[in-house]
Amino acid sequence: MKRVLFFSATYYNLPLSDNLKKKFQFLSEVSECTVVAFSNKNIEFQEENTNFYIYKQSSFRILNYLKILKKSYFDLNKIIKKLNIDIVAFQDPITSFLGFLRIKQSHPNIKIVLESHGDFINTLGMEKNLFLPSLYKKAFNSIAQYTIDNADIVRAVSSSTEEQVLSFNKSKNVVRFPAWIDFEVYKNVASTREDNQIYKILFIGSVTDRKKPHMVIEALPKLNNKNVEFHIVGPTPNQQYLERINNLIDEYNLEDKVFIHGIKDRDEVIEFYKTSNLMILPSVSEALARVIFESQVTSCPVLVTDAPGMQDIVIDGQTGFVFESNNLESLVLKMNEVFDDYNQSIQIGRNAKDFILENFSEDKFKFSFKKIFDLV
Repeated sequence: MKRVLFFSATYYNLPLSDNLKKKFQFLSEVSECTVVAFSNKNIEFQEENTNFYIYKQSSFRILNYLKILKKSYFDLNKIIKKLNIDIVAFQDPITSFLGFLRIKQSHPNIKIVLESHGDFINTLGMEKNLFLPSLYKKAFNSIAQYTIDNADIVRAVSSSTEEQVLSFNKSKNVVRFPAWIDFEVYKNVASTREDNQIYKILFIGSVTDRKKPHMVIEALPKLNNKNVEFHIVGPTPNQQYLERINNLIDEYNLEDKVFIHGIKDRDEVIEFYKTSNLMILPSVSEALARVIFESQVTSCPVLVTDAPGMQDIVIDGQTGFVFESNNLESLVLKMNEVFDDYNQSIQIGRNAKDFILENFSEDKFKFSFKKIFDLV
């Protein structure tokens, strides 16, 4: 098997979750696997036949980006030499820039797999309120052009991310398959949802303007059925946007209908899936959101925008519901459709579960990566 190093700017909670253990157990069946990632401390260990090199994340965003760049240029080089790595897989086209440079300089025979998990140009600007975003966008475009051009192969998680990669390089070899999801955890969830007197609407994700949960709050007073609750689960990185959410709650007198829960662990999230009647993701930009997969596997009906990417798994009226991006009236219309005939919506949720389990699996994830490793 080929020796593969995965470099990820992702934060890993320690000890590793069962979900991550299972993911790397699968990957170790098709490669000799090494992972570089970040957490709350420096530590090296081996688990699930995988070598882990974990570096302490900085509490300041700019310092953390600088640390990621430093580790990708200097420390990555040491690990490559130590373990005689054949392939390096980078998680995104932006933070991988210096790692690409170093590998091309010092290890020209190593193959590079570049992964694209979402909109790598616009997402940071929309979520982080960057100073002079036009300059960042120009820089990101130049960096992405270099990394995409110099990658041996690109893995995209959705049709929209594939299109974005090909917009930089039309001839680039792209393999498309979604992110890892442990379906076993969710497919046996015993739902307690029913045709309730109170319908529970769920949003899970970063509470930002790109994700647009405020639209659901604006829609609630316009619904035919007023017996609804809206539960918001996820981090709140943008305080201005959070203030906007709270102001809307006050404006529409929805203090007893809208609940902001913050970050929850997986077991707590599963409890939300069990009791929710509808999962909504109003994002204007999305790849293939993990929470939609998870919702569908629990048979919870889902409502998403027509933004590119989600249509890979949400087919309107068959495996979920779709409304026009950034259009409040379209959102209200679809929410009414869901609740006016909720028995039909439940059946659509069941159809979605069957569709996901038939077309996506852990084995398909594993062998898709094997295909990439064989191609390079």
